[in-house]
Amino acid sequence: MSNYDFSSSRNSCACHCVKLIVSLGITALILWLSLRTTKPKCSIGDVYVRGLDKSVNSNNNATRRDKNLSFQLNVKNEMKDKGVRYDDITVNFYYGTNTSYPIGNFTFDGFKQGKDKEAFKSGMIETHNMPWDDAIKAVSNGSKAIFRVDVSSRIKYKITFWYTKKHNYFVENKVEIDDTGKSSAQQLHCCFGVFGLTLFVLSFLL
Repeated sequence: MSNYDFSSSRNSCACHCVKLIVSLGITALILWLSLRTTKPKCSIGDVYVRGLDKSVNSNNNATRRDKNLSFQLNVKNEMKDKGVRYDDITVNFYYGTNTSYPIGNFTFDGFKQGKDKEAFKSGMIETHNMPWDDAIKAVSNGSKAIFRVDVSSRIKYKITFWYTKKHNYFVENKVEIDDTGKSSAQQLHCCFGVFGLTLFVLSFLL
């Protein structure tokens, strides 16, 4: 009767377990890399508030002051292997750093954005309830008038031939206007509300 080599059997079993764990790990890594997404970058520039441009408002005539605010929204998809689809994009403007003084909003139609593409959208609002006296005083003193800009939408990503579920896309930052009525481009910080990276990845698997 031959003796069974239990040591060899245990080593073989351990080897198979290690290979299985490594294979599962590699598979999980490949899956995560294929599902991983990068949030679109968002910036706002070419802001012009004619009512704060001292070159055209030297007489400070409040009744004839131009109340329009023009701007350009830039959204960039830096992913080279995934597209993005945006619902309507709403841009809300507030005077100051909080939402106490809403002065107007503008909505861009939703659109699809291809891989590694950049889109420029121009808009204009007519401001309402704008505290002109405070803003004019700020720029006249060599300071700047501060505006808050909120950008919101719902987006989903195109991975190969299918789209992910929609996620909240929210952006906020401040824009500083001087006595020329203009501001340099402001980089906006993008976020997904309460979605963290872990939950975001897991959402594809549910």
